[in-house]
Amino acid sequence: MGRARGGRGEEARERGDVAARARAERRDRRDAVAASGSSKTTREDRDEGEEDPDEAWAFEFPKSASDVTTLWRGAPSRYRVLFVTVFAFIVCNMDKVNISVAIIPMAREFGWTSTQAGFVQSAFFYGFAASQLPGGYLSTKFGGAKVLPIGMLILSLATIAIPIVGVNEQSIFLSRVLVGLGEGVAPSAATDIIARSVSVGERSRAVGFVFSGFNIGSVLGLGVAPLLIEATNWRTVFAFFGSCGLVWSFWAWKLYGDGGMVDESYKDDGAIASGKSPAEDPPVPWGEFISNPSVRALMYVHFCNNWGFYVLLAWLPTYFTDELGVTLTNASLLTLLPPLANVAMASVAGPTADRLIGSGMEITKVRKTMQAVAFMGPALAMGSAALVDQPVATVGLLTLGLSLGAFSYAGLYSNHQDLSPKYASILLGMTNTCGALPGVIGVPLTGYLIKETENWELSMFVPAMFFYFTGTLVFSKYGSGDRQAFTGQPMPEPGEIPPSCDGGGH
Repeated sequence: MGRARGGRGEEARERGDVAARARAERRDRRDAVAASGSSKTTREDRDEGEEDPDEAWAFEFPKSASDVTTLWRGAPSRYRVLFVTVFAFIVCNMDKVNISVAIIPMAREFGWTSTQAGFVQSAFFYGFAASQLPGGYLSTKFGGAKVLPIGMLILSLATIAIPIVGVNEQSIFLSRVLVGLGEGVAPSAATDIIARSVSVGERSRAVGFVFSGFNIGSVLGLGVAPLLIEATNWRTVFAFFGSCGLVWSFWAWKLYGDGGMVDESYKDDGAIASGKSPAEDPPVPWGEFISNPSVRALMYVHFCNNWGFYVLLAWLPTYFTDELGVTLTNASLLTLLPPLANVAMASVAGPTADRLIGSGMEITKVRKTMQAVAFMGPALAMGSAALVDQPVATVGLLTLGLSLGAFSYAGLYSNHQDLSPKYASILLGMTNTCGALPGVIGVPLTGYLIKETENWELSMFVPAMFFYFTGTLVFSKYGSGDRQAFTGQPMPEPGEIPPSCDGGGH
């Protein structure tokens, strides 16, 4: 008995020694972070009794301008960064979708056929595809917070230029290519910002929040554009939306420049904790990316995801006016319903995925489940809409189906950071290059099919359904939520638990 008591006492002393060493290591890490000038702090780095900055801040609805200022200044820096970044996506999609509405009076003024209109609408995606990989590389090298404002400045100036130089099909086409070129860096830059700022436990919600800005931008763009056109003309749309982008660019430059962006946390992943100095980064392992089955699967999934989204985004207003016979304003209002529902569904998809991960469900299984919902929901809705001949039912089915596409924020769009926190922006640049091809191919092809078959459902729905089904199968077989062993990427230690939602950078 005495030996047993002595053994337990020795174990207790050992546990106490381990706890003391752990506290000392946390203090050393904090000292190292402070010496490097980083503001990144996690709950595990704080000793017991220290106040958690997140717990010291709570959202309260502001009642005055001073309350807004106090709320903003007191918020953790990653919240401010995500808030500014979501506005970039809002402006991006306002500038992307304005052509979907403006193309109707533009086609009438210039005498374009549906094939020519589709060609002009596809111009954006040429520039968008061309800037994906450069945007991903530059975001990894210099930081998305530096790259994003530059891209926004390019697309804003190009949008403002459209009513100035837009005198024929060719000049408008070139201007829209530049708009796409500027916007093409946004997804990679935002992915880099999230990877540097947010832990895996908050990742699905952060990605859903930021990328839902695309749908908010669609709502604002499709809602405001017809009002401006009916009050003035189609040229006003581009001048107004481009000016909004200029305002955002200067706002973001100030916030990011004032220290709103956290340091490059993923480059120190495991280095500070192990007491080692981060080595100089090796060259980007492009060959390893291409040969990786999970990356290749993600490239195809991104292509499939964007086929239905881009085609419907481009052609729904024309479908409602030409096929259903509604006015331009009503067509735009009907087109607002799917992105509005998508925004609402995003508030469900992200937290659901994070809760599943927090409950112990494998990240791979969570990503595959979320993406299956994001694909099968729209596919089944399109198949049902093709079988009914009732406008209200068609709009309702498309709204419900496309809203489920929001689950891709917790699947496809979160997966790059799972595979590689360090190279997430480059991986997104690779997959989004494939994701831009539906805009280059699918949008004009749909216009051609509409002209040749005069069947909207066959032209829009059937190709999208094919890609949704095949994308689900490919991701189910080859997709992964595990970090990949790319050269130069810090790997988790054996048995290491992924960071919880307490570990976001401040």
